[in-house]
Amino acid sequence: MANNDNAQARRLLESMTAHNEQAMAEEFSKSYPLSKSANAQRKAEWAKHVCSFLEEHYEDETVKTIRMDCACGPSKRFAEKLKKVYDTEKDPAVFAEKINQLELGFTLEYDGNDLYLIYPVCYCSCVNKNEETLSKTWCYCTLGYTKRMFKIIFEKEVQAELISSVKMGDPECRIRIMA
Repeated sequence: MANNDNAQARRLLESMTAHNEQAMAEEFSKSYPLSKSANAQRKAEWAKHVCSFLEEHYEDETVKTIRMDCACGPSKRFAEKLKKVYDTEKDPAVFAEKINQLELGFTLEYDGNDLYLIYPVCYCSCVNKNEETLSKTWCYCTLGYTKRMFKIIFEKEVQAELISSVKMGDPECRIRIMA
């Protein structure tokens, strides 16, 4: 494969390979390599290529699975910090309130059924320095991040649904969490 030493590129190619898409991973790698020294503009261009390539070759559910599996973090330490809050207060409304008091750069809302993780800005290091919008394909990785984080917090599998995204042109990123 071509030099793809950028962390996002490595995770994407590993995810594609893990989903029995080795040939497609090699094709993408050769056509759109991304080095760790890539500047913000190059990363944004690469992200667009990721979206168009996956959308051209796969159905939406496969795209979602590949992108979710290549998500970064969260750090175990950070998730454990949130789990400690949950362990002291299992009521979802109070849990959300206590998390919000920590001012972590996101908020939680509880609607009586589900929690919503809300980011006021895009925190993705690959695309957050660029104002261009991207398709939902790019933002599916945040579902993987969210699922991993809340699996640690709740000690069980959760589902995550992308409601809105700053990179899709929405005023905030909103992810529904169903435990």
